[in-house]
Amino acid sequence: MAIHVIQSQRIDVLLDSMLRIVNQSAKNPLAVLQPRHFIVPSPAVEAWLTQKIAEKKGISANTQFHHRIRAFQWTCYQWVLNNPKEVEQVREANIPRIIIKWRVFQALRKCILPEQIPLEIDHPLYSIIKRIYDSADRLEQGTEKQLKKQSMLYWVSEQVSRLFSHYMDYRGYCARNCPPQECRCPTNWLASWGQDIALDLEQMIYIPKDENGHEIPVADFVKIQARELEAWQRWLWQHVFQDDYAKILDIEQMYWERLENEDTQAQALKRLPEQVVVFTLLELPPSQLDFLRRLGQYIDIYIFHFNPSQEYWADSVDPDWKARYDLGVQERFIKKFEKSQGRLPTDTEIQHFFAAFQLNFNAEDRESRHPLLTRFGKQARDHFSLLSKLSSGEEGLWADAFVDEYQDRLLAKIQSDILYLLEPEKHQYPLKPDDDSVQIHVCHSSLRQLEVLKEQMIHWLAQGTEDAPRQPSDILVLAPNLKELEPAIRSVFAPPPREREGNSQRLQKDNLYLPIQIAGVSRLDVSNAWRAVLGRIQLVHRRFSIEDFADWLSLNATQQLYALDYAQVERMLQLLGEAGFKRGLDQQHLQQSLTAGDEDYRFSFKFALDRLALGLAVPEHALFQDTLSYARVLSSDFPLISTLIQIYQDLVQRRDWLILHEQGQRTPVKTWLEYLREDLNEFREAGVESLKTVAEIIDKQMRMLTLADYHDQDDPQASQELVALSLPLPYVLEEIQNTLEMQLDQAEPTGQITFSQIGQIRPLPYKLVVMLNLDTGKFPSRKQQVPFDLMNSLKPQLGDRSRLDDDQGAFLDALLLAQDNLWLFYNGFDVDDGEARDPSTSLQELIQHIALICHSDQPDAEVDETVEMNGLSVAKHIRQLYHVHPLQPFDPIGYVESHTPRYQTQWFAVAEYIRSAGGKRSSWINAHYPALMQKEIRVLKGDEWIRDMIFPARLFLKSVGISSVRYADLPSSREPLLLNKLEQYQVRDFLLQQDQKIEPQLMLDRLPVGKTQEATWLSSQQEQQSLKERLLQLNKELTPVTQQTWQYNPELLIHITLPQVPHSSYWLSMQSSSASEKRRAQVWLEYLFWLAYLNNDELSPQLERIVIFSNKTLKFSGLRSSQARHHLQAWLNAWEVGQTQPLVLPAELLMKKDWEWTENEQGQITIAEMQELLKAWNNSYNPKEAKPLTSDESSQLHQDWQFILQDQDPDLALQRCCHDFAHALYAPIHEYLEWIKE
Repeated sequence: MAIHVIQSQRIDVLLDSMLRIVNQSAKNPLAVLQPRHFIVPSPAVEAWLTQKIAEKKGISANTQFHHRIRAFQWTCYQWVLNNPKEVEQVREANIPRIIIKWRVFQALRKCILPEQIPLEIDHPLYSIIKRIYDSADRLEQGTEKQLKKQSMLYWVSEQVSRLFSHYMDYRGYCARNCPPQECRCPTNWLASWGQDIALDLEQMIYIPKDENGHEIPVADFVKIQARELEAWQRWLWQHVFQDDYAKILDIEQMYWERLENEDTQAQALKRLPEQVVVFTLLELPPSQLDFLRRLGQYIDIYIFHFNPSQEYWADSVDPDWKARYDLGVQERFIKKFEKSQGRLPTDTEIQHFFAAFQLNFNAEDRESRHPLLTRFGKQARDHFSLLSKLSSGEEGLWADAFVDEYQDRLLAKIQSDILYLLEPEKHQYPLKPDDDSVQIHVCHSSLRQLEVLKEQMIHWLAQGTEDAPRQPSDILVLAPNLKELEPAIRSVFAPPPREREGNSQRLQKDNLYLPIQIAGVSRLDVSNAWRAVLGRIQLVHRRFSIEDFADWLSLNATQQLYALDYAQVERMLQLLGEAGFKRGLDQQHLQQSLTAGDEDYRFSFKFALDRLALGLAVPEHALFQDTLSYARVLSSDFPLISTLIQIYQDLVQRRDWLILHEQGQRTPVKTWLEYLREDLNEFREAGVESLKTVAEIIDKQMRMLTLADYHDQDDPQASQELVALSLPLPYVLEEIQNTLEMQLDQAEPTGQITFSQIGQIRPLPYKLVVMLNLDTGKFPSRKQQVPFDLMNSLKPQLGDRSRLDDDQGAFLDALLLAQDNLWLFYNGFDVDDGEARDPSTSLQELIQHIALICHSDQPDAEVDETVEMNGLSVAKHIRQLYHVHPLQPFDPIGYVESHTPRYQTQWFAVAEYIRSAGGKRSSWINAHYPALMQKEIRVLKGDEWIRDMIFPARLFLKSVGISSVRYADLPSSREPLLLNKLEQYQVRDFLLQQDQKIEPQLMLDRLPVGKTQEATWLSSQQEQQSLKERLLQLNKELTPVTQQTWQYNPELLIHITLPQVPHSSYWLSMQSSSASEKRRAQVWLEYLFWLAYLNNDELSPQLERIVIFSNKTLKFSGLRSSQARHHLQAWLNAWEVGQTQPLVLPAELLMKKDWEWTENEQGQITIAEMQELLKAWNNSYNPKEAKPLTSDESSQLHQDWQFILQDQDPDLALQRCCHDFAHALYAPIHEYLEWIKE
């Protein structure tokens, strides 16, 4: 029984060795029925190992995997200590980290409840409690401040739980076999803390050294901070966890006593496997290493270790291992010598080799031989050093399985040099022109990296042959922060749209689908389904605007729960918006944000819902018991309103869940989990199966609480406290969310192109390894340290793990385990200004190493000659490694200068178009677009046609298929504190339409909130009264109107508005808006339709068209029907032209004044004051106008004019249209316009 270590630089070789040794070790045929036990560092290695075993043996069965040595350690405890009492003790001692976090929160919560810190300044906890209070010192006393302190405390609890778990692995180990209660080893802090003995920080603090080896004095504040950290962590450990840790030590002692005792040893060994395989290591805490060492005395332990170099490169080594190592080095030298020279070396030659190789144990010289291994291999070096001390007894096997099968390529050269620990030789490696094993891709953004990567992958896969096939599963893509990159990955690598009839060939041509899997990231459907569950709990604790509600209602899981489809959701939102929903759930919800005395609770969800519900019974605009009915409810809306009522009830039921803790109600965590499970079951019964993952997380947390109930069963008081473990619901939800997002730890290789976080899938080989976003600041990660980690301030110990070492080790693994190609991407340019940026320090060091070893035309130059590649300076002799990509995929430079293959043909078409014709797009004005398909008889809506003609930009956009260049937003969630001009008009217009005096309650859906409500009502009534008085002065009545269909000619029908009385002598209307320029033009066109329709030259000159506006009263009269038809024909001619090219004649501009007209050189009548017109067209600011320029129809800065005229001269377009049409259209308006004096 012993520990056997087999090491190699190839994972596949380790796999073959493992299968061969495991099969040989079987002592009898029935051994195959016994489960094989494997300790692996991650689920990724488990999945890979399972797949490879199945490929090699035809099946992978009867295997049991343990993730990390610690998990196997606790499994051994359960196997050996198996009587009921011991089983309970083991379960009691195995504390999940989440329970550690919750118990820290419980222990410190009472310290943050008072308004002031309740501790004395010399209390050990004072420094950390003060930090929590300081985080909320700018908030006023009350719930908000308490929530902030509580949130900070929970964050502290999270960090402490990480720290204590880390300390139990790395600082709870006695290195000298000290007597119990007397251990003061620097690796065993927990023993001292358990006795409330402070650490000797003066002796343990880390003292850095300068380049000359002189110590750098440590600042006083560093020592003070270390003492404060040690004090409060020691207090927490002793008062919260020491008893539990003592139980862990008791379990460990019982376990070893059972194995070491001759009476119980045989029975205990029957419960343990005869052999255990440890397949690769990513962490090796000394305590777990000691467990393996002791267990190796009773069973066979095979450690298959990935070691990048076959030579010695550790700091220290066991003398026995050193002797065996010397022998192995000598044997390898003799074999290589014999192979190259054809004879055995002499003793003198062997001695000369040892002298040259510095076998006199000079570790520092050894390490300096290869800079990449020194720079990135600290973690692997520590593991090698620790494993070298594991040899136990003569039976222990230490075997080397290194292989030298490298091709003559740059990537293989780097790997081979590391294997043999060869010192780099300057400019000695001849880089072949076709060597593409290492590529460096320089882009402007992460999105551009993915676009380039997709095309490169297509090319790489296409290079596969029958002898050397390439599959998507051969590709591994690594990124420093996969969560940030996930949306872009899903966008670039999205599957193509479903093939439709007539478009299938183009879809196949422009969409090359690559199957991908984002390993370790929860699927979008899971995340969105969980958002739907959270929405019913969290929406009420936000502003609860119509946008928030629409986002939640649009989730598939929400629609499944309430049996809705897309059209029904759209109708629901339309109803709520029209009924007045802006923000807030109901009165109770609004009271939390409104100031004292403000009791206007309109425009909430409940306000709109009450209106809709009343509208079912009273479908008219009426008031019933202080509720204003909504008049436009359809019979098909009944089930939708019923569903909205159900949604409101669900929201109300959960409205207080998130703040119950602050209201003094302490709800056990178990109760919260049961509530959440009920909610999940409700969704799952409706068919939302993607919530299965969340349900499993909740079940796991329930089991953790069950484990927590075992603690301190002999102490009734403590047991009662744990059963009542209570937390605010937000932190229970946070734990579930974190578990969902922490799926990165569960990343596994897939049968597709695998995207993974750097460091999660290692150490596994892939033919092609890609590393993205190797930018300064992104890699290695800036989040290198856990806050409050005392290990960062004190002297490190061999085997200590850090985030920096993990990142650097992952980079080294990617370099060493890429079998064929390594692609390295970084953002080398600023996306805004194009300024060059440096890559990550890790990538810089690799580039420098490659530049050092590759052949150069000027090998003796102090500085390598550089060349410019699209703005990037690179060493000339390695320029073939670089692929510098333009910002845009359609940039012609990317096709002319780049040697990178491209597959997106649509971008090539754009690039060709840009290169042709000077790269300029054609102007709208010069391109005559065919009018939309016309039927034999065209039908126009007169009102819509008038709106199009007084603002022809709208006409042209419609003709090319664009309804609007504006975004189609949801109704605004802005509550009407002050009414804008449109809203003021709507109030006045509503009053104008009423035949009798009304109460302000009928205007609840229009009047503003707050103190301006009454003022708006009174001013609107005054304006209405003023209009009625002006009507009385005219001694005429308003003219009722009707709709008529008029056949203008055989091919054109127009729906127009006319006076209801056929032979009325006047047409009088009243509008609550002002007589603006475009409204005057609108009235003129209505007048033309009326007269042309009557077709009576005798009667028409006496007919009057009168409109009472809020500021003026205008009149048109004196025109004959034939003249009206003539003028109308000019407008229809302009309409025909305006459908094929922009008609730049906005009424808002042309009606600004009565222009002077003149004849130009071409005989056209045009505006004489053209410069004045152009000045108004280009005017950037009008102090009399409050409207923004982008909505001013008389300005070229209007968003529609900007869109249409973006490629031409707006002034020239205006002048041309004025020459052709302005006089015929607008001169008659000024001729017949009359203002009625009042």
